[in-house]
Amino acid sequence: MCDLVSIVMPAYDAEKYVAESIRSVLDQTYSNWELIVVDDGSTDGTGDIVQNFSATDSRIKYFFQQNGGQGKARNTGIENSVGELIAFLDADDLWASDKLRLQLEAMEKTNADVVFGDAYIFSEDETAGGTTTFSAICPDFIYGEHSGNDVFKLLFAYNRIPTLTVLTRKDILQEIALFDEDRKYQNCEDYDLWLKLAKSGAVFFGMKEKLAKYRRHSASMMNNDSRLLKPMTAVVRKHSYDSGLDSSDVKRTVRNLYRSLISTLIEENKIAEARVYMKEFAAWDGNSLIASTQRLLIKVTPKQFNYISKECLYRIEWHMQKMFGGSPAA
Repeated sequence: MCDLVSIVMPAYDAEKYVAESIRSVLDQTYSNWELIVVDDGSTDGTGDIVQNFSATDSRIKYFFQQNGGQGKARNTGIENSVGELIAFLDADDLWASDKLRLQLEAMEKTNADVVFGDAYIFSEDETAGGTTTFSAICPDFIYGEHSGNDVFKLLFAYNRIPTLTVLTRKDILQEIALFDEDRKYQNCEDYDLWLKLAKSGAVFFGMKEKLAKYRRHSASMMNNDSRLLKPMTAVVRKHSYDSGLDSSDVKRTVRNLYRSLISTLIEENKIAEARVYMKEFAAWDGNSLIASTQRLLIKVTPKQFNYISKECLYRIEWHMQKMFGGSPAA
């Protein structure tokens, strides 16, 4: 077990946290690594901090690029990497000291292409230990070995892989064209990558160990946030056309994502944007009775949209599907 691991760290205006993230790499019990920090156009002191580290440890490498988003930054890191294995760590997150060692042992034992694990979630007013974990908030967190259509179906329904815990083989990333740099997938380009890997036949292995610590702060995004739901919906739509899954499962997943996104945009008082997505959703849904009614509803009384949809329209839809066959959408 002596493979060089290339750790890719995109960083944008991360001067408050990047030093702590780098130290969590320096503290690894496995030492054969290189850390590639890609500064994605920072305007603060991020670059100076990283270059101070690289001046004292040749394993730490610094690259600057004009702002292009996380996908582009990660691709830049991979393209400049030397190792046969790739790991990911954002500039505000942390690793457990034995993260790499445990994952390399698991990869060697299982011969998996993608190894990942659980992680703590902590906020700025908590200690770095945290109490919440990804497995606690993620339905059916993936453990053990999965591949092919099995893992694709699990991931298509929900992104169950914390990027900061991933260790994967560089050659399989290169085979699927790395991260999609289109900005409409920004913040979910990792989700898109896992789905592409699943389609390619990659073997995934989920570890029960808590390998990292995800920092949740004002700039972070969790599930109930339109900034995350928009790219997530785009990713799922992208992969819905050749998913190989049952069409009813695909429709249910896409429909529920659109509904969550539109509902969230209204809660965030982004009514104009909600109307745009409602029009897009209705067209995708074949202007169904429910979707057509919602298009009218969002024009006439957007403030009541969520209440009427939940308490009336979705109940009607559920009963209709029970009466005439098929599974409910939600």
